[in-house]
This record gives sequence, C-alpha cells and structure tokens, in this order.
Amino acid sequence: MDENIYSPEIDLYEFKEQVIELRKYTKEINILIAEDYIVLQQSLFKIFTPLFKEVGIASDGAEGLELYKKKVANGEKYEIILSDIAMPNMNGVEMTKKIREIDDEQIIFIFSAYQDSEYLLELINLDIRRFLTKPISLETLFHELLITCRAIYGKKDLSNKITLRSNVYYYTSERELYIDEIAVKLSNYERLILEFLLSKINSTVSNIEIINYLYFNGVDVELENVRKIVYKLRKKLSNDLIENIHAIGYRIKQ
Repeated sequence: MDENIYSPEIDLYEFKEQVIELRKYTKEINILIAEDYIVLQQSLFKIFTPLFKEVGIASDGAEGLELYKKKVANGEKYEIILSDIAMPNMNGVEMTKKIREIDDEQIIFIFSAYQDSEYLLELINLDIRRFLTKPISLETLFHELLITCRAIYGKKDLSNKITLRSNVYYYTSERELYIDEIAVKLSNYERLILEFLLSKINSTVSNIEIINYLYFNGVDVELENVRKIVYKLRKKLSNDLIENIHAIGYRIKQ
C-alpha cells in the first residue's frame, strides 16, 4: 500500500517487517537528505534516525554539498544521498554534478515531481541510482533502500569484517565489535589490544609484545594493567574467545 510520507505523523507499524530487515544493514551507514520541503525533510529524518548511523539534513543543494564536503574532509562519507531536484540556492542537478566531481560512484536517489521531467535525461547521464516519484511511497522507498543497503553491507562484509564466531565479528575500518548484531562498547585500550590479537590470529602474543604495541600507539601501561584490560575485554566477548596462555600471554583462535 502506498503511504503519503508527507504526513507529519507516520504509523510505521504496517512496515514493521521491512524496517526490521532494513535495520540489519544500516547500522554503519550514513545518509544525507537534501530537501527544501520541511515537512518531508523532517518526516524522513524522524523515520531514518533510529535506522541509520547518522542522518544529515539540508534545505538546499548548497547546504547539502557543504555537509558532504565536510564529511569527506573528515575521512568519512555519506553512503547514500536522497535529494529533491527543485531547491533554492543550488538545485539537485547542480549538487549531483559537484558530488560526482568528488566521487563518481556516490549512491544518489532523486525525488522527482512531474514538473521536473526536463532534468531527468541529464540526471540519467549522471548515473543516478533511482528516481522516486513524489508523493513518496514508503513501501517503494523501503524496498529500494533495502536493496541498496544490503549491497553496501555486503561489500563491507567482504573487505572489512573479521568473523570470530557466527555471532561475533569485528569491523576493521569502523573499529567496532559486534555480538549478536549489537555493537559492544570498547575502551581505547581494549580496542587496541583486540586489534593486536586479531592481527596475530591463532598465534600466542606475549604480554611484553602487548605492552610494546600499546607503547608504540601512545599508551604506556604496566603489566598488571594489561592483565586488567584483557580481563575486561574477555568478559565483554563472553564466550572465551581470548585464551589465557599461562605465564606467556594471550591468543585468539579462529
């Protein structure tokens, strides 16, 4: 059933299954919305905030481009951009051209109304991922986002994910540990030690090696503190992934 997304109060219950499925793939995805119609902009923000890692909002193309550039300057990115065509200061076509100069593979969805048809050929040549006709259908939007987010997740999964158990994995780029699809909060010390152990999977790492590794990463700790940090880390992993090799050090077995 098509849902007019412009409604300020949106009942997502009928889309519950789609939302749950989408959530599996969106936890590490940033999305940018460039839309000058505030009701639509805020409706999308309200829907997406619980789903995505970060939701950026812009009221015109110039503001959207500025947010995009700031994200890139910080070594990050918006994996997905949703943009209207007709906006003040800079329209969606011009914003798309500028973004294509930065990243020619950026995923961009365009919201288009009937009167925007003159721009469609130009946008097709800019390799837009999908055109979504206004008024926006939630069913269509969720369907398209699910396909896209699943593909993004799959790429990260192949190049960026260390699987320790069927329900335990670590994303190296994001530097985050997940157990049963839930992010586990790590201290900087815990993260550094885990990453060092992961770089030596199936090999025993001595306490001295850990101390030296931490020192070269700007952390000066004593042996007793290393033991305390590893103890806390082992409790968080909860299924004895880190083996304590008596009087020597530690090992992660895969």
